[in-house]
Amino acid sequence: MKQIDFTKMEIEVSFDGTRKLFNIAKVLGNDMKYNGSVICDIGFEELAKAIYFSDGPVDVPEQYIQPMLRVINECNYTAAVKRHLTTILNG
Repeated sequence: MKQIDFTKMEIEVSFDGTRKLFNIAKVLGNDMKYNGSVICDIGFEELAKAIYFSDGPVDVPEQYIQPMLRVINECNYTAAVKRHLTTILNG
C-alpha cells in the first residue's frame, strides 16, 4: 500500500525544472468513479471517493495502481501530470 497526497502534487511544468503545486484530488477521484471503464468494484469506487474528499495523504492499495494508471491514461491529463502520477504510482 502506498500513501499519496493528491492534494499537494508538485509537478515539473518547464524544461528549466520549474515546479508548481497542484491539487488533483477532485479531478482524479471523479475520473476514477465516472470515467474509469477499466474496473468497476466497490473498493475502487471507495478509493475514488477517499481521494475526492481527501485533505491529505490517502492509502492506495497495490491492486488499484494499474487500474488508476489506465484511468489516468484514458482521461485528458496533461503530459506533465500523467508523467508525475505514473512515476509516483509505479515508484
